[in-house]
Amino acid sequence: MRRVSLAAVVLAAATGLAGCRGSKPAPAPPPPPRVTVVRPATVPVRDYWLYNGYLEQTKAAEVRSKVRGYLTKVEFTEGTEVKADDLLYSIDKVEFNTAVRKAKAEEVKAKAEIENWKAQIVQAEADLARVTTAVNSGAESKTELDKAKATRDVRVAERDAAKANAEAAAEALHSANILLGYTDIKAKIGGRISRTMVDEGTLIQADTTLLTTILKVDELYVYFDAPEADLIAYQQSVIASQHKDPMTAQIPVEVGVTKEDGYPHVGKIDFRENKVEAATGTIRIRGKIDNPLLANNVRLLFPGMYARVRVPKGEEAPQLALPEDCLLSGQEGRYVYVVAADGKVEKRVVTVGAIVWKAVAPVPGPPPPGWVAVNPSPAPAVEGQPLIPTRRPIKSVVAVTFHKRFEPDERVILDGLQQVRPGSPVTPEEWNLIPPAPAEKK
Repeated sequence: MRRVSLAAVVLAAATGLAGCRGSKPAPAPPPPPRVTVVRPATVPVRDYWLYNGYLEQTKAAEVRSKVRGYLTKVEFTEGTEVKADDLLYSIDKVEFNTAVRKAKAEEVKAKAEIENWKAQIVQAEADLARVTTAVNSGAESKTELDKAKATRDVRVAERDAAKANAEAAAEALHSANILLGYTDIKAKIGGRISRTMVDEGTLIQADTTLLTTILKVDELYVYFDAPEADLIAYQQSVIASQHKDPMTAQIPVEVGVTKEDGYPHVGKIDFRENKVEAATGTIRIRGKIDNPLLANNVRLLFPGMYARVRVPKGEEAPQLALPEDCLLSGQEGRYVYVVAADGKVEKRVVTVGAIVWKAVAPVPGPPPPGWVAVNPSPAPAVEGQPLIPTRRPIKSVVAVTFHKRFEPDERVILDGLQQVRPGSPVTPEEWNLIPPAPAEKK
């Protein structure tokens, strides 16, 4: 056994007593963090189906020549908008003017022949009358009478042939004028014209050479593919009379393009395909929207653009709404933190619905009314200290559906989310969530 000296024992005891005299009490736990909480607002919300689509022109025209000839002039500016019947191209008219003059001469000749045969018929009728009188008196034989009748009939037939020739000449003149008119190539529809595919001096072939194209752009189609599940849900709503059938009443469609907030372009659904594509499980749907002229005669939308599309599911119905800043994301999806009646934090999984309101980009002048959170019981001012804010602007408000029943006394954490975790106690400071005036609601 190891021996311990008396000196070592005394030293250890002295060290222990010195340590006891210098120890401090354990620090008190920090107070629960303060968080800002709000209660969800109940607002009328319309749910939507959301899709990706693209824009397309409602009409398109290929410009071709109806006659063969040399192109003499391009009459339009490439890439601009033209109106129906605007002159686009001119083709050399020499050959066609010659054809018109020839047809006119043939018509004049045919009319002159008609007059000539009319005069000869008059003479033949007179000869026939004279011969008839002579035959009746016995001065002429019946053979002379037959010759007079034959001569009269031949001249009548020649007159009728001349009339037919005159009609043919008139039709030839009409056709020649039509062909001459085709040398001025005009726009069949109004719209934005493309570049010219041919240059001046080119020999144009009738009905073959593509000269350019025109797209109607004052209104556009938006095409998108809806899953068959959405189609079935829509059909069920029609059966339940929540919607009217699109064949009798058109359904609204809202469209937004790149760099646009929301869905500012509103139109109507005017067509859907008659079958679901088996390979994709979707059905093609088409809506129509206006594309008006804006400042400086500019139209915002172009065929071929990508489009965000939403279609309302039904009428507005009351739903819970929260500031989007309350929402967090995790493996279970979107969720919020609420403060239960015992002051502890709990997680609530939610499904996010339609955007109820979203702040617009700042513009010069006073800002428009929006959603705000207001502290109803602000702390009293302290001399020499800055005032504590009592209003908080809300950037965005969205509709939410709680997966678990939402208790009336639960409050959703808006500010202080980084300081809490489920089960931890907090000190809630309840603020009121206030919407803008109804007339100003976005």
